[in-house]
Amino acid sequence: MASKNKENETHPDFDERIAESAERLKERESAALHATRDAVVSGTERTERALHRATDATASAAQRTHDRAARLGEKGQEKWAEGRDYAEQSLDRVFDYVRENPGKSLAMAVAGGWLLGSILRRR
Repeated sequence: MASKNKENETHPDFDERIAESAERLKERESAALHATRDAVVSGTERTERALHRATDATASAAQRTHDRAARLGEKGQEKWAEGRDYAEQSLDRVFDYVRENPGKSLAMAVAGGWLLGSILRRR
């Protein structure tokens, strides 16, 4: 029976080494957990900063595009007005010419009609 009691007894050095190993394992796990958490937080922060920069750049580009479109729209309206004014002036000159030269105008209209009729008849 004495030998059975010896088997059930644990060796103090053995228990101490197990406890130390367990403690070292806990410390390593804790260090690994902290390192992983720090890496995730750092990555998240970098990603967030990059997203903010991208958002700012996109907003800036959109504002520049909007401003340029507005300037082009204003120029387009100016050119439209200039073209309309030129067309009105040209039409006024044609009407003035017809009033001042009704015979010539009628002769040109007849000649133009005859020429156009000849061209269209050949097709």
